[in-house]
Amino acid sequence: MTPREQGEPVGFIGLGNMGAPIAERLVAAGMKVHVYDLDAHANRRLAELGAIVESSAKAVADAAVTVCTCLPTIKASESAVFGANGASFGQRIRYFVEMSTVGPHAVRAAEARLAERRIATLDAPVSGGAAGVRAGTLAIMIAGPQDVRDAVRPILSVISSRIFEIGDAPGQAQTMKLVNNLLAAANMATSFEALALGVKLGLSPSKVAEVVNASSGRNSGMEDRKTGPILTRRFEGLGAISLLEKDIALAFDMAREAGFPVSALNAFTGMAKLWNAAVAQGMAGEDVTALIKVIEREAGVEVRG
Repeated sequence: MTPREQGEPVGFIGLGNMGAPIAERLVAAGMKVHVYDLDAHANRRLAELGAIVESSAKAVADAAVTVCTCLPTIKASESAVFGANGASFGQRIRYFVEMSTVGPHAVRAAEARLAERRIATLDAPVSGGAAGVRAGTLAIMIAGPQDVRDAVRPILSVISSRIFEIGDAPGQAQTMKLVNNLLAAANMATSFEALALGVKLGLSPSKVAEVVNASSGRNSGMEDRKTGPILTRRFEGLGAISLLEKDIALAFDMAREAGFPVSALNAFTGMAKLWNAAVAQGMAGEDVTALIKVIEREAGVEVRG
């Protein structure tokens, strides 16, 4: 019997841009969800929807057999699991589900430490954004022993039907996520450059997006949810530049450790310079759609709908 089939509550730590809608989806499905976030406002919002707010990550793990984390950085994840009042010290937790993007090393290190406490680890990063969560189309990549995948799958199935089994060892799903995020970052970089170039050449940016999305240049960087915030100059809704820049760095580290020369990744290293420039210019906390400002400043154009 899986935790879900036994009617066990689920724990969820991290109620940010991705974590909040995932937790909301679990609550909406009628599950008993124990949550915790450092942000009191985020906790209150989930409580209003029916979640049970706990005072710490440990308290969540005292209440739930399966505990998921969805946090922005490696440091935040380590603190939530192993810090003072961390989830690893909980009395009921038996399954730890890492939905954050922290890289293979961090997940493997967590798995080893948690195994000492007889807690199994499932590597389960996600992709598709908050919109994907709400539509039930989120891509969930999972890696871990078969029995752990089987135990946690009923919970993940509530979140999305798009669950991809990557392998038997935690870390493999993180690897897949980082490869995906390199492409996502490259798609945005090239799409935003195309928009700026089009404007410089006298084209309407909305027409550029419309035609590209119906043509051979179509890619995720030109989706309405990315170009919309640019054309309206809202620059919001998709997460901070620093998070994707972190993922690019993790992916390059992973490549180097595997003996794959980063110098052979000409397209990826080129687009990484744009993300690095944004952070260097003090834009780390801005939405990823604001990346286009770096191009606009250099080209002397403004992309506006």
